[in-house]
Amino acid sequence: MSTVQSCDDIATALLSHTEFAGDPAAAGLLSRAISPQDFALNRASLPVSAAADPRTAATILELLERGQVPTMAAIRTLIVQNEVRAEAERIERLGRRAQRSIDEFGRVLATMTHEYWAEHGIGPTRRDILQAEPMQELIREQVGDIAPGAVKHLWVIERAQRAGWIAFNPLPRSLCAGRRFHSAKFGNRVSQRPVNAIGTMVAGFLQEYQSEHDRPPRWSVLAHDLRDDRGRRVFNDTADTRAQQQWLVTAEWLALCDDLPVPGPRGLRALTRKTKRRSPGLG
Repeated sequence: MSTVQSCDDIATALLSHTEFAGDPAAAGLLSRAISPQDFALNRASLPVSAAADPRTAATILELLERGQVPTMAAIRTLIVQNEVRAEAERIERLGRRAQRSIDEFGRVLATMTHEYWAEHGIGPTRRDILQAEPMQELIREQVGDIAPGAVKHLWVIERAQRAGWIAFNPLPRSLCAGRRFHSAKFGNRVSQRPVNAIGTMVAGFLQEYQSEHDRPPRWSVLAHDLRDDRGRRVFNDTADTRAQQQWLVTAEWLALCDDLPVPGPRGLRALTRKTKRRSPGLG
């Protein structure tokens, strides 16, 4: 009996209790891995004993399912890829868990960011804020143990931004406390509309006022006159409006002209989209 036949027999035997039992194509691929020199291939052979390891055996079957020769190099590569994929899926699951507690995360993020601004006159980096002990403790409580380098993949900062707790833009250290941080102290006395709706309302009011009066409104006018669709004030008073100026400018809902509020780039884009949706179609 030839060596090739012997390798085929070994491969057939190894696969006899798997889904590839009786599959000559799979046996041929495994045979090429066991004795590559018989096929004039210059690579390390796959030890038959390797199949005794459950993880290696599962990886061999996965490679055969793909129609690939299960060489040791291919096995090692796929094991690493599977580990990376499994960790990514674990982090994604933990991210969904973080989303369920996003108001707690957002409140802590906004508070620490606000305090950082008060102390340093500039925003913290993401690393600063995510590695701060209050955040680390909250992550352990609400999400579980996670490597410090993987915390960013929970997307806590992005999720908190969408929830309205913080704001940021591409500029370094732009992170600042957002709408919900400022409005929380006033409860139902101010609008509870989502952050993007608030930004759009602010931009719309500024655009209409400037169009009618040919000048931007004073901050007190914005504070007193702007109401949401339920007639509730958006800002509690002028001081609240000035306090929220930072996140509104950071998110580009408004801009400043001689220290007075005018619609910002994002606000103008939102108003343009709103106008297009209201415009009747042709035909």
